[in-house]
Amino acid sequence: MKTVLLTGGSGFLGRHILAQAKARNYRVVAPRSSEFDLVGGDGIESYVDLVRSRFGEIDTIIHSAAYYGGIGINQAEQATIFYRNNQMTLRVFELARQHKIRKVIPIGSACAYPGALVGDLEETNLWDGALHESVEAYGSSKRMQLIGQKAYYKQFGIEGNHLVLANMYGPHDVFNEYRGHVVGSLIKKFVDAKLNGANQIVLWGDGTPQRDFISVHDAARAIVLAIELPHDLDPINIGTGEGTQIRELAEIIGKAAGFKGEIVWDTTKPNGVARKVLSTERCRTRLGFQPETSLEAGIGETVAWYSANKAEADARP
Repeated sequence: MKTVLLTGGSGFLGRHILAQAKARNYRVVAPRSSEFDLVGGDGIESYVDLVRSRFGEIDTIIHSAAYYGGIGINQAEQATIFYRNNQMTLRVFELARQHKIRKVIPIGSACAYPGALVGDLEETNLWDGALHESVEAYGSSKRMQLIGQKAYYKQFGIEGNHLVLANMYGPHDVFNEYRGHVVGSLIKKFVDAKLNGANQIVLWGDGTPQRDFISVHDAARAIVLAIELPHDLDPINIGTGEGTQIRELAEIIGKAAGFKGEIVWDTTKPNGVARKVLSTERCRTRLGFQPETSLEAGIGETVAWYSANKAEADARP
């Protein structure tokens, strides 16, 4: 049985990776940051020594820990985002080197694509321009992961794959405008409007931009499939390959939340890029992955989870 060390195992994506990996009979160890501090370094060596004494060698590290958020945090905490994420990445690769861990799978993001790209994003375009200013710090930390993978493979033979995730949503997401992404933030808006009896909700732009939204269940399944994937550092997009207009997304969320009021689009606010959707040919042909969760079903599940756990979710920093 392979032993997998999972960072960020109590986070939004990490807890789903943990469930998927255990279901596929991997032994997964998922330390919390209080006992395995990837930023400050405290507890890392003692934790790894304990794991090795109990289970033998660690085969793979899945690095899903990240400090991230929506537009608010990306504008207010650029230096913190840059420092924390790069520090965690460096410690993960050094840990793999020191303990001769065979493989590292860091989790990339579509934020690493050039900001000016429009349309279906091909993996070969990852380095074809500057990042968008709004996600420069976070996107650059994801690019650094791929640079680290190549460097540590060339010098130390540490294998890996690089997965680039689309916009995720699902249970245990972050549901606030500061740290949340578009789906979580919209779900909170609509659920709050329903609870407050509001007859109108105002959203930015005209709702026409298209984005790629993937259920966290599907994203986690793809990541676990990569444990057995041969070493290959060509990036692999993990998405649906389908563009959904923000207007359509809002209507789906509003219906799931039971909101009966009017959606008003404030066209004085920016739309953003017209279309950013991940090309999915590589994930189909190399990983054998196809998403299984429809947007309607996934949004319905997420709205139900948030509504049932609202107090806890709203209190999350």
